[in-house]
Amino acid sequence: LQLPMAGGAATSMAGGEAPPSHKRKPAEAQERVERRRTRVSTPETAAAIKLEQKLEQKLEHRHSPQEPAAVGVSAPLVGLSEYELQRIENIRRNHAILSELGLTALASELKEKPKPVKGAAVNRKAKTERIPVRPRSLRAQNLDADGKPLLYKELLPATPMPEPRKMRKPSVRLDASKVSTGATSADAAAAFLARLDGAVDEASAKGQASLTVGASTTSDLLTLQVSEDDIAKLVPERIFSLEIHPSTSKLLVAAGDTWGRIGLWDVGAGDDAPVATFEPHSRPVAGLRVLPSAPHQLLSCAQDGAVRCLDLSGGPAAGFTEVYRVAEDSDGDYASLHGLSRTAGEGGSLVVCQSDGRVAMLDPRVWGGAGALFALHDKKVYCADYSATRPWLLATSSIDRTVRLWDTRSFSSQAKPKPLHELPHGLAVTAARFSPTGTKLLTTCNDNLLRVYDASGDASWAAKRGAYTTAFAAAKHNNHTGRFITPFQAEWVRGSDEAYVCGSLEQPRGIDVLRADGGAEPRMTHDNVTSVLSLLAWHPTAPILAASNASGKVLLWR
Repeated sequence: LQLPMAGGAATSMAGGEAPPSHKRKPAEAQERVERRRTRVSTPETAAAIKLEQKLEQKLEHRHSPQEPAAVGVSAPLVGLSEYELQRIENIRRNHAILSELGLTALASELKEKPKPVKGAAVNRKAKTERIPVRPRSLRAQNLDADGKPLLYKELLPATPMPEPRKMRKPSVRLDASKVSTGATSADAAAAFLARLDGAVDEASAKGQASLTVGASTTSDLLTLQVSEDDIAKLVPERIFSLEIHPSTSKLLVAAGDTWGRIGLWDVGAGDDAPVATFEPHSRPVAGLRVLPSAPHQLLSCAQDGAVRCLDLSGGPAAGFTEVYRVAEDSDGDYASLHGLSRTAGEGGSLVVCQSDGRVAMLDPRVWGGAGALFALHDKKVYCADYSATRPWLLATSSIDRTVRLWDTRSFSSQAKPKPLHELPHGLAVTAARFSPTGTKLLTTCNDNLLRVYDASGDASWAAKRGAYTTAFAAAKHNNHTGRFITPFQAEWVRGSDEAYVCGSLEQPRGIDVLRADGGAEPRMTHDNVTSVLSLLAWHPTAPILAASNASGKVLLWR
């Protein structure tokens, strides 16, 4: 054992000895402190310094104080892997670059929460509790008390429980404020309807800015944008039908969902309760229509076999009045309704499509009547559309893989109607649309084709039968939407016979624009469009396109 040397050596050990390496401030840390002192004091540099300090504190907590630091390595970095060291260095270098460019404040703004969608709080989707499965007894499984199979007894399969049928709404008039649903209270619904009183009537829309009126072309479509304020959640479930009110003074959008709800969106209301949701039906709302001849009436048809009319000018006392109801058979079954004609025919008659292959022609002058029924197809009728220039010319599409053209002037209750033309398709046809001039017909089919039939300038389609068995032009389009997305329905561009639009499954999400000759135009895309848009609806006089998705949201392109 050697004693410490006297004199200077002992003095140096007592007062001049350097502290242990894990307590000594590393040179790298000293350099960082000096850099902080010499930096210019700006909000960006202050944020960067604060971030570095938090990072050092976090690393110091991870480092054990009893573990000495390695030579040449700062104490907080001891014990970290090579990957972690490289990651820390990358973070410091990136923040240094942001500080030099003055982008630190902009980076923090990107982390802010997005603006809530209009109507999201009103139409929040309720979580349903799943009923636990009841276990089968041993006797039902052909087992004895010990769990052994019983001999000489046939094992019978379990019979599934029948799904309970949702009851139809009564035929009485339903007060709109009392059938409000979701978070829309009766008072809020009444206030919303009072705001619409007279506003949807163009003659009384005084003091409101008019919508821009003009024709649309394919070049105009590229200028349409979707802002954050033009997105709203109208209903909690998937949208089955979509309509824009034809008023030029007030922008009102309606949408129907899977379980009989109808959402109304007053776009001009801003954030002042712009959305109200009602539940006048019990099954999917397959059709919504506002006729230009009666802008105060919103017609809706659903798969519960009922057509109802909401008086938009009725104020707080407005209600849903039943105007048509499918009769039930002896077993209580009834045909479901799948759509309303896009336009009205002669005399203002409206066509209602049924699942039994028949259509009902309703006369708006005698609401509540039985309606004239005509068997036009062998299976479910998807869509019906009148020609804008020939109100007696009707096109119907069906699940029987055909589109048929009819002269409604020849309809009679004594004989089965005969079509003017029958257009064969590969699979079920979900939509048929006449062009604005009535000389072309656009169809959407599940065989992944969008077809355009051309009457060669003859809006009466008076050619002999069999003249239009093949399409003038066909465009390939993925129409396999599956179970959870509403089938596509292609629509003509407003005021154009040469271009049409359709929802798309392609990435990035958007809307496909195609020409009547089979060609394609640039797609309509936007950063705010992140889901598949199925249904489309044009405003009849303004360059506004509404599109809906499977979560109950509606987006406006304008």
